[in-house]
Amino acid sequence: MYKSIDELVERIDERNRDGKISTLIGVSIDKCFINSVANINGTDLTKYKIIRRDDFAVSLMQVSRDSKIPIARLKDYDQAIMSPAYPIFRVRDTSVILPEYLEMWFMRPEFDREAAFIAVGGVRGSMPWEEFAKMRLPVPSLEKQHQVVCAYQIIADRIEIKRRINDNLAA
Repeated sequence: MYKSIDELVERIDERNRDGKISTLIGVSIDKCFINSVANINGTDLTKYKIIRRDDFAVSLMQVSRDSKIPIARLKDYDQAIMSPAYPIFRVRDTSVILPEYLEMWFMRPEFDREAAFIAVGGVRGSMPWEEFAKMRLPVPSLEKQHQVVCAYQIIADRIEIKRRINDNLAA
């Protein structure tokens, strides 16, 4: 069964009002979070958005120009802050879709191609949230999602082990 992203996720707009969170991150074109290199001296971090573990952030700017949609799921921190320019969202109901499965779908080149095709908005080819939210994906049973995620993780782990072996051999 296919569902729209909007049916599966809810947008989050929680602000760092008390200024307690200072870990500032952004989303890279490689679909991962990176520590911000921005000079934040004198910046009011209370206006920044809070992102929590298993939340997603997406940059909907320059989608068509880059032919890739920067999107990632937070795994390395319990919480961090991001620029208000990033839409942040989380899975509505983990009994319908697993965050890990949704993340895998976002990593697919087919997802990037569809997003680039849909993106409009001048020279940079931005994508409005409403268009992003209309994108549809297959949502199999939770059992099938678990199987797919486990199989993917086994392969990803093996690739990482082989990368480390190659790095050791090169050194």
